[in-house]
Amino acid sequence: MRRAALTGLLLTFATLAPLAHAQTTELWRLGGFVGPESVARDPATGKFYVSSFGKDPMSKDDDGVLSIITADGQIEKMDWLTGLDAPKGLDIAGGKIFVTDIDRLLEIDIASAQVINSYTTDGVQFLNDVAIGPDGKVYVSDTFASAVYVLEGGTLSLFAQDKLLAGANGLFVQDGALLVADLGDISGGFDKVTPGPVVKIDLATKAMTAYGAEGPVGVLDGVEPDGAGGLLLTDNPAGTVLSLQPGGTASVIATVGAGAADLEVDPDTGLILVPITPANEIVALKRN
Repeated sequence: MRRAALTGLLLTFATLAPLAHAQTTELWRLGGFVGPESVARDPATGKFYVSSFGKDPMSKDDDGVLSIITADGQIEKMDWLTGLDAPKGLDIAGGKIFVTDIDRLLEIDIASAQVINSYTTDGVQFLNDVAIGPDGKVYVSDTFASAVYVLEGGTLSLFAQDKLLAGANGLFVQDGALLVADLGDISGGFDKVTPGPVVKIDLATKAMTAYGAEGPVGVLDGVEPDGAGGLLLTDNPAGTVLSLQPGGTASVIATVGAGAADLEVDPDTGLILVPITPANEIVALKRN
């Protein structure tokens, strides 16, 4: 997929205005980023880390950064880690951040703010989101390859590849399964994208089933548990946050602005943080 196509997806709807929604309250908006794509909470410290890919989500140009922000909408450190190319999805466990950077998965030591390992493998096209399982395995989506890779024992290898994973994007590990939020079929270009579903992959058997009702859910980016047995998702071009229960149909709980990317939900407070990539800001929500 060409670089211009991805950039177009993120920037086409940048001028659309966000709308209020009765199911959520917007707490704050924090700007100053350049291409924010993902937010992850460190369970050990409660700090939130933001990945920003810079000017171009596909260029190896060293302008990608990781930032630290607070739950009340302050920037603790904008340039916590610099010199990355185009970091996107990230997850945190055991004092380490795992973040995708185009065609590689980086392992970062939080205490030293240093990249300590870089992983890739044959066939990688466009690594996107990251999810760490309770056993320490690290799952990585490849949006262009309709695939998921797994890092285990220091080796990155193919875990699953299927047409059901077309545009594989957001990931989350839950109850022995990997949940995959599909961007959708992008083979015809982002202007003709076919919305995708949420796919549930059994980690033991690799069997794939639909998480919600059969059929597409949206042009999906992030996925997180809602703390009440369901999921929260972002539809990127629509700029919405969706609620989805197992076997159910998704409903809109907030409209935050087109380009809504890889969200984070604080399990302790219910705070929802959503990067709005074209607007270069993070939006904080609370469910009513």
